[in-house]
Amino acid sequence: MAELFWPGERESMTRSVARAIWTFTLDENEDWVPSRNPAGDENLRRAVETLLLGIASAGAAETYLAAWHADSRRWGLGFSLATASAVAEGVSSELVRLIDLYGQFEDCDIAADEFESMLQDYVAAARTAES
Repeated sequence: MAELFWPGERESMTRSVARAIWTFTLDENEDWVPSRNPAGDENLRRAVETLLLGIASAGAAETYLAAWHADSRRWGLGFSLATASAVAEGVSSELVRLIDLYGQFEDCDIAADEFESMLQDYVAAARTAES
């Protein structure tokens, strides 16, 4: 029998669940480059990177995260929130779909809790860079 995992989670033989950690570094062009531990697929990394191109500061990231929470409460499933380069759509309470606008990545899914924690990790990285 195959074991099933939520996207972004990994189980060990002891059944403990490890949360995916996103880290962000600035490249030579001052663009944020995300990486994920445990490593995910390159398309998901590109999707996150593309989404964040439209969220260039800690303040903007906090505003985006607050809007995400408000819209999810107000509209329920099926709502979406865009940046200048990609769209995040709440598919279910467990899943967010990242949708490409300009041919940078293939549309893909990320666990909703991983999406929110990724945004929180981005806010923390941006806050550190601004100080």
